[in-house]
Amino acid sequence: MVKRSLQASLAGIEQAKKAFAHKGWTQENLAFEVNLKTRQPIWRFFSGRSVDRYIFIEICSVLSLDWREIAANPPEELSESKELGAAEFLDIDALVQQVKSQRFDKIQDQCGTLQLLDVSRPVRIDDIYIDVKILEEIASSQWLEFADLQKFTSKEFDRFGLGEVSQIEIAGITAVQTYSKLRVLGKPGAGKTTFLQHLAIQCNQG
Repeated sequence: MVKRSLQASLAGIEQAKKAFAHKGWTQENLAFEVNLKTRQPIWRFFSGRSVDRYIFIEICSVLSLDWREIAANPPEELSESKELGAAEFLDIDALVQQVKSQRFDKIQDQCGTLQLLDVSRPVRIDDIYIDVKILEEIASSQWLEFADLQKFTSKEFDRFGLGEVSQIEIAGITAVQTYSKLRVLGKPGAGKTTFLQHLAIQCNQG
């Protein structure tokens, strides 16, 4: 039986730490990339403690490492285990087509219309959707020094230091095609839900 957990060897830890340092991330960043709610598994990984097998493999994948080279006493043939998640060996395109064929109508029904507050009947997404332009960086996460604040004009101060928009906007669909993982942020009414429903319909229709 293949082990349910894996741990890094001393040499593997050093190799992983170098790859981690090259990324310039914090452990919180790495936990987010691995889709973890806490950084405890990340700490355990770098401490040489046992980590759930799928988490161990995903951490190594995100760091562009071969998990077999990082693990201490890796199993000889992990792919033969029935316990291993089947998704790692399935053809992802075939899997997507299978899910589409089973859920097409439900996705169309759930995402194809939108209920507006001032309209009594649902409205088709295609009738109201306009292309979304987004910023790649979160404006509220930009840091300024005190000396920079002193240089602001009255107009910039009225806008809490935002000044003129300096970031280049990109189309929402371009962001989807560019990045493998996205977090869509925005104020209420900015169009987040509408954009995601439109995206779901586009994916559903191929």
